[in-house]
Amino acid sequence: MKWFKNILNFLFPENCKICQRPLNKNEILVCSKCFDTLPFIKIYCLKCGNPLDETLKDYLKNDNISYCSYCEKRKLYFDKAVACFFYKSPVSNWINEVKFGKNFSLGYKLGILLKIVLKKKIPKVDLTIPLPLSSKRLRERGFNQSFLITWGFLGKKPSEKILKRIVHTKPQTELSQKERWKNVKNAFLASEVVKDKSILVIDDVMTTGATLNEAAKALKKKGARKVYVASLARSSLT
Repeated sequence: MKWFKNILNFLFPENCKICQRPLNKNEILVCSKCFDTLPFIKIYCLKCGNPLDETLKDYLKNDNISYCSYCEKRKLYFDKAVACFFYKSPVSNWINEVKFGKNFSLGYKLGILLKIVLKKKIPKVDLTIPLPLSSKRLRERGFNQSFLITWGFLGKKPSEKILKRIVHTKPQTELSQKERWKNVKNAFLASEVVKDKSILVIDDVMTTGATLNEAAKALKKKGARKVYVASLARSSLT
């Protein structure tokens, strides 16, 4: 089937999502020129992934710090958090296109983009899994956007049995920062298979980190050695 796909790409080349120029074979979603215009997070906390003021760049050796003031306020169960972009246009538009427009192909390609951007920032792990939805939310939406992104990241279907969301919670976007941490408390259950393993959990957007932290807590309870979390975009903390 690879030859058939190559013929289709030749006859109907995919265009850049920004400038509409036909993409080269090694480009994904956007051309190399537009890729450089994306809202990358350049300076961040190595622990919680919190974006930092870019004016700090002149004072930092590695464009990041190992621990920030936000980390001090919370008990964090994940060992490291990273994100590709700020939750700004065009990335925010693409995520909404997947989430509400049910563009599954775009979700898969965003996973490939995540891998390209974060390949040097994510440690090698034993298992990579998507952040799960509750069964009720999955029935309502019909799919999990984080599953699609993880599929693209891995190049194969990820397991949905390793981590389960056992509590149906209110949407985090409707809650204050303080309420978000309470809302997802004990919402996840992990499988015994994670014992002594390093795990990467992937989500589409991270804001406070409450949901991913609770997922990491469930994994650590079952004996996970290390838990890392990665998101395509990061909303600013309010």
